[in-house]
Amino acid sequence: MSASEDRLDSKTHTRVFRDSVIPKSEFNTALSHDRPKAIILGGQPGAGKGGLTRAASMELSGDVVTIDPDVLREYHPTS
Repeated sequence: MSASEDRLDSKTHTRVFRDSVIPKSEFNTALSHDRPKAIILGGQPGAGKGGLTRAASMELSGDVVTIDPDVLREYHPTS
């Protein structure tokens, strides 16, 4: 999937995000809205991102919202 070929128009993007992504995310259950923290992980497959994500979740008492591009791909209408 290339970025230019599979770019969604604004209305479709908004609909998919509102109707599919947000309801299945942890945005509504996260408690740290007043003082949010961001941890951005990147790396090759098998580099340990999953383990670091779990460790960060434990450190933050599970009050996290994980944004994983591999999971979000399933919401794209052409996937």
